[in-house]
Amino acid sequence: MFSYVSGNISIDYTVEARPNIQEITVHVCPKNGVKLVGPRSLNESNHHFVLAKKTEWILEQLGEAKPEKKTEEASAEMKQSVSQTKEKTTVVPSFQDGDKIPYLGRQYRLNIVKENRKDAVLTFRAKFIASIPESWDDMQTSEGVQALLTDWYTTRAGDKFQECLKTLAKQIDVPAQIEWDDLQNEPSRVKADGTIVLNWRLLSAPMTTIEFVLAREIASNSAADLFEDAAERQQWLEENELVVF
Repeated sequence: MFSYVSGNISIDYTVEARPNIQEITVHVCPKNGVKLVGPRSLNESNHHFVLAKKTEWILEQLGEAKPEKKTEEASAEMKQSVSQTKEKTTVVPSFQDGDKIPYLGRQYRLNIVKENRKDAVLTFRAKFIASIPESWDDMQTSEGVQALLTDWYTTRAGDKFQECLKTLAKQIDVPAQIEWDDLQNEPSRVKADGTIVLNWRLLSAPMTTIEFVLAREIASNSAADLFEDAAERQQWLEENELVVF
């Protein structure tokens, strides 16, 4: 059991970690209380960030579980014991200076530098450097750094995925272009018109694994025959979730 305290507000809650999900769901049940269901990467700072945003909503749901009239308590409890209210929100990781961010199979340090500046900017020179306004609080920092990193990864997805296409073109016929999108923990997908879509989060994987995923969509069952180390390329996907941050 965990507790979130803000001023005179105190919310007790439990946490359930599940693999292969990217969102955190807030469940409020009159009988079991508040439960957060989210990815394994969540920490207590993430919990409090979400609870801070949902405090009013949570208190409203808990308030419905406490009828003012005693005569209504029995029937209300029966109805509420079989019902559960839930609401989803996007997980915003809690970023700290010195965190490790995965990129192309390696881990790179994140430096957060607060400066006298108006806008935030991200640079990459053997490490990620997020230069942010010194006025930002913890919540603004988390949201801002996440936005910077997301923009950085999605911008580079096109170049890196095209590199994979050029490498595969030496062995098989490849499409001229591919697309990329947010596919959560799904590596790739083929649209109804045959367009191949890769998850931009694949940039957390080694280039060899990205090539394997792309080849699998192009050549289907023959993809394994293209690489002597196909098992190793596939193994990375089996042992790692596509969680960049």
